[in-house]
Amino acid sequence: MRVVFQKLVTVEEALKALNKHVKPHHLGIEEVKITVAHGRVLGEDVIARINLPPFSRAIVDGYAVRAVDTSFASEVNPIRLKVIGRLHAGEDSSLEIKEKECIEIDTGALIPKGADAVVRVEDTSIDGDYVIINNSVGKGSGLATFGSDVYHGQFVISKGEELTAEKIGVLAGLGYDKVKVFSKPKVAIFSTGNELIEPGLELKASKIYDVNQYSIGALVQKSGCTPIYLGIKKDNLEEIREAVIEGLKLADAIIMSGSTSAGVSDLAYKVFDGLGSPGLIVHGIAAKPGKPTIIAAINDKPVFGLPGFPVSALIIYSLIVDPFLRAMSGKKLEEKKKLGAILATRYLSERGRREYLPIFLKNSKKGLMAIPILGGSGAIASLSSADGILEIPENVELMEKDERIDITLFSDAKISDIIAVGDFSPISRVILSELRKKAIKVREEFRGLEHGLAWMRDEIADLLVSCTPKSEKVIKLIPLRVKKIRSYTMDMVWAFYGDGISSGSTFILPKIGSGLRNYAEDKIKIMVKDFDLIETWSYDSTIDLISKRRNMIALLPLCIAVNHDFNFIDAFPAKVSYFIHEEFLATEIGKKLTKIMKSRETTQALSSMLGISMK
Repeated sequence: MRVVFQKLVTVEEALKALNKHVKPHHLGIEEVKITVAHGRVLGEDVIARINLPPFSRAIVDGYAVRAVDTSFASEVNPIRLKVIGRLHAGEDSSLEIKEKECIEIDTGALIPKGADAVVRVEDTSIDGDYVIINNSVGKGSGLATFGSDVYHGQFVISKGEELTAEKIGVLAGLGYDKVKVFSKPKVAIFSTGNELIEPGLELKASKIYDVNQYSIGALVQKSGCTPIYLGIKKDNLEEIREAVIEGLKLADAIIMSGSTSAGVSDLAYKVFDGLGSPGLIVHGIAAKPGKPTIIAAINDKPVFGLPGFPVSALIIYSLIVDPFLRAMSGKKLEEKKKLGAILATRYLSERGRREYLPIFLKNSKKGLMAIPILGGSGAIASLSSADGILEIPENVELMEKDERIDITLFSDAKISDIIAVGDFSPISRVILSELRKKAIKVREEFRGLEHGLAWMRDEIADLLVSCTPKSEKVIKLIPLRVKKIRSYTMDMVWAFYGDGISSGSTFILPKIGSGLRNYAEDKIKIMVKDFDLIETWSYDSTIDLISKRRNMIALLPLCIAVNHDFNFIDAFPAKVSYFIHEEFLATEIGKKLTKIMKSRETTQALSSMLGISMK
């Protein structure tokens, strides 16, 4: 029997319900050596208990002087001072200089009595027991005064800050060998799903690798807590229940993912009956992605049931779990940085649910452009490649192209310099890697020629790659003000491991919408009557398939078939062409791209590595 969700609540209502039943509280303070304190959360305010530097010291090699004795000194009017001694770093001394005297001094050494400046050794010369000074100095020049960095009693680091290498350096400089930190909460984590297996095992049909346990574990550490991994549990009520019971014994909070929606196999909402009060407190959140989220409170310990789809799980973690765990660990919430941008495409949202849409950013002639990532809530790579999140309110159904929006940035946002679209080609791997070597941020969205043409028409993408039969013309499809900058010839073959092509064979072709797809399928129909088709986005995926299953025939560039020792027969020559917006061509990045493509080094690399010629 399917069970519908209880009343959906907003993110704010979910947080309110959670805090009503489980008050986040610190687990105490412990003292640790500073050698193991990196990344811990400071449990007390740090007030300087000494001055830094603890004495006035030289910051250059030279001569400690009375500044007044160097007045009017210059190369044409040098000053002679008698050298009465020398001070090394770490030495104490009772030496005192008087009028027309000085002391040779090393960087870091104590400034002697009577001195109030240091003349650099570069501005001096030696004449027996005297130093000749060719440059006047002011009072305080060449030295750091007592307490100039930190003074005794100064507020230095606040409670709740994460201890970085720099902060630990400050603590060491102030004489701390130990520091008080918040005790780390322990968080038990497990994934549920009959389809899941651990990374590292052989990936069999109908199985997928568990993503959530490890991505959530990394986030738990970022929230200032210690993850305890309980593994993968089947979609079985008793197995999930036992995992929750184990987590309650071992940890201060539990995070499970999967088995939270209303399907027949989704059992998590039943798990909490009889385990403790109050049990299930939230079953369903009015958010997209993230609707199948549950929250329970078991005897003052929270249990978070996140959706199985990775993007959903990570977004709900950031909205609900992270604030709660940080309140327990003492770690401050990360400041959410917002940035204005224009929406690259028209976007339809779902009324009644707040949507959190991953986007990536690129610079354009209109300003900063935000491009929605439409991989879906199951596509973890879409979130890892995103620069931020667009939050769409519950009452908004349509957002227009070029609409001004605010983006919540991720800490590692990387705004793209150039977006390459169209058909994948081994030639592009060579060319785009050269761009990356020049610190240019390249984003690849090789989803076929049709997709690429649409993005070029909408001025989202900058570089279009078309891979078409040499006999076909692609120019008529190219939008206005888009210019071809280079073409290459690439021989295509039918590659295989078995005996060859016969009726009933399985062929691997590019996806529908790719420049070679229709032509290649027509060629197959001429060769055999019956056949099956598999589609892939890349040649890497094709190679993987043909290597594992000997009854497959793949359309591949000749250079790839040869490199992998596949058997093959000729298919047809293809033309790989590169197109770019005229305006982008005039930019510095556009100029670098054309220079790379036309360079002798690139031509030689393509010829030697891939056996590919320029048209």
